[in-house]
Amino acid sequence: MITASPDSTLPSSPYLSRLLATLSIVLLVVFIAAVVTTAVPPRLLDPSWQLAMIAAIITNAPLALIGTLMLPLALGFDPINPRLRVRWNAIRRWALPAALGFLLLIPLQGYAAWRLQRTVTTALDQQTTRTSKQFFELRKAIDSATTHEELQTRLRQLFGRNAGLSPAEQKMPMAELRSMLQARAEQASNRLMQQIEAQAATKPTLPLKETIRIAISSLAYAVGFAFLGGLLPRMQVKAGGPRGVDQDYFETLAE
Repeated sequence: MITASPDSTLPSSPYLSRLLATLSIVLLVVFIAAVVTTAVPPRLLDPSWQLAMIAAIITNAPLALIGTLMLPLALGFDPINPRLRVRWNAIRRWALPAALGFLLLIPLQGYAAWRLQRTVTTALDQQTTRTSKQFFELRKAIDSATTHEELQTRLRQLFGRNAGLSPAEQKMPMAELRSMLQARAEQASNRLMQQIEAQAATKPTLPLKETIRIAISSLAYAVGFAFLGGLLPRMQVKAGGPRGVDQDYFETLAE
């Protein structure tokens, strides 16, 4: 038979208490598993890894928040359970680091997004410069070469030992060969530049809406964990008024 606990408006129910405590562990384990699988292998200096970690934490943060909340709820149904109190006191110590961690996600996300954008932009700029220089040297070699052998040597210096003229090209007159190679070089240059421009158009960016969503969510989760850990002021109960769920216990959280 279920009886009411002296300091709670909820009926005492060890069964519900155990159920909530078990679900709390399950949700916290699922949260940790989701974050750890995203973090492996760790690449702390990689902005892509940092953004993926932030997204995983924010996406799965409700599991951690609800899982944490279930422990004091479990105590509401079994306020004299010492094991639950010890477990909650142990988890509650992480409330402040968790709240600060969510607040730190806001500048970290902005910095990681900026670094990723800068890295991609720098790589594209270097690729553009390298390609332009390579084709400039190719056109110069085609224009300055006076013999097939000289042109063959310059092509291999620019593109490696496997590059060079085909047997048919080696039999062509130099004027005709020079004109044909210049046209090919121009086509290849235009094609590569178009590919680079396409890469620049599709380079990774962090949309403004996603940035705002993560910032607001991080702030909300920080407040939630701070409140659960007793770091924020709670409503005071007037003398003689209803005490609510395990009021004595919640009063100790604010100490």
